[in-house]
Amino acid sequence: MEAACRFLHCREGSIPFNYLGLPVGANPKKVSTWEPILMKLKNRLNSWGSKYVSLGGRIVLLNSVLNAIPIFYLSYLKIPAKVVKEVIRIQRNFLWGGARGGRKICWVNWRRVCSPRRKGGLDVRDVRLVNLSLVAKWKWRLLQEETPLWKVVLREKYGDSISGFSLVEGYRWPRFSSIWWKDLSKLEGSLGGNWFTDKVVRRVSNGRGTSFWLDRWIDDQPLATIFPRLFNISSFKNAKIGDLCNSMDGSVTWNFGWRREPFPWEHNLIANLLALLEGFTLGEDNDKWWWTPDDGGLFSVNSCYRVLEGIVLLEVGLSAFEERVFGDIWKSSTPSKVVALSWMALLDRIPTRSNLVLRRVLTQEDLRNCVMCGHKEETTTHLFLHCDAAWLFWHLVFDWLGVNLMTPQNLYVHFACWSDEANPRRLKKAFWLIWHAVIWTMWKERNARIFQNQFKHVDELVDEVKALSWCWALNRLRIASCLFYEWCWNPQECLLRRR
Repeated sequence: MEAACRFLHCREGSIPFNYLGLPVGANPKKVSTWEPILMKLKNRLNSWGSKYVSLGGRIVLLNSVLNAIPIFYLSYLKIPAKVVKEVIRIQRNFLWGGARGGRKICWVNWRRVCSPRRKGGLDVRDVRLVNLSLVAKWKWRLLQEETPLWKVVLREKYGDSISGFSLVEGYRWPRFSSIWWKDLSKLEGSLGGNWFTDKVVRRVSNGRGTSFWLDRWIDDQPLATIFPRLFNISSFKNAKIGDLCNSMDGSVTWNFGWRREPFPWEHNLIANLLALLEGFTLGEDNDKWWWTPDDGGLFSVNSCYRVLEGIVLLEVGLSAFEERVFGDIWKSSTPSKVVALSWMALLDRIPTRSNLVLRRVLTQEDLRNCVMCGHKEETTTHLFLHCDAAWLFWHLVFDWLGVNLMTPQNLYVHFACWSDEANPRRLKKAFWLIWHAVIWTMWKERNARIFQNQFKHVDELVDEVKALSWCWALNRLRIASCLFYEWCWNPQECLLRRR
């Protein structure tokens, strides 16, 4: 080997080796294969260690930076469960503990965090589902007619019958099968069910590339599954649609080719088959595979992720009314850290004294009274709605805006009623902004009273809401220029001005 290396002027290598950033020949089931990715995640967090980033900022960084780092690996290798747990641990510690990490209270479970925003989550991509969606693209490419070099190699190695669909039960792997090929072939089994195969159908045109009995092209199942008796007596089990269908002058006839004369009761099955095929005509274009979750029929990683999200992540329990509220709070032009606080308040996941007792940060003997009124237990609903100070605060804001609103039983209804008071609709985003400003100001005042022993009168808090909302409206809503005293006098008139 040394002589050959000297003759070829090269050096001796070993497997695995890196090529274009991927470990060629490495076993993806070993944690050591994924160590470079884990180190990149940790190094990126260390680079942010000296910076303070709010919860809203951490949500943005988590979605745009940390989730993007392992994409290249995830698009080719199937990630093992142990690495998934480690990546999620890094992401979770960053979300709740900041760049320096550490063990902090995780106020919202990770499944909810990864859910869509309309479902009460943060729309953080689940690393396992991202991996499955990216690798599923290889299954889709196997179905296409193009024959790039990698597909030619696979066909030479595993036979011409390779496809992107699930393997039949009892399939025996060739002894020379690679780990990558096994992972790709067993991709659907990792979640249970045929989540990829069930979303792929055959769009028939000339019928020359679609199996009449074995492909799913006219119903939710192949015709061999719908009519197993007819499939058994067919002489052309592997025939294409174009072989069995004769189309002439707009009329279609079928030549099924039974291997024996059908029994009388089998004629009823044939009649049902013909009824199912009624209206079908052949075209001139080639047949093609169709990805049903996409309107255009083309596979995309995003649409595949949404399919998996519906199977794994989405939780039952949110009403359509609550989904609308969660969808609206993220449409606000308020700073992300403020919207994040409102999101946690709607979920009742903020560190009120009642919640701290539930998580054993405070004991049952510790004081649990509301710091704003001093009478009742400090819960999220009480602090923001039913406390005497909160009730007075909200009504002073109502008077300022010229609206009349009763205090409802929870924050969901309060936000929805608040939105409905915005008339005309141009005021809706401004009203959302003011609602967030009230929640933010009330929470800051609560913390100032506990940790700094500083107290403000309710009138001062209303003035703070006016100042915050005025700055946010000018900078984020880009309303027509108005002075602060005009905003304090009549905000609706300022909002309705034309630029």
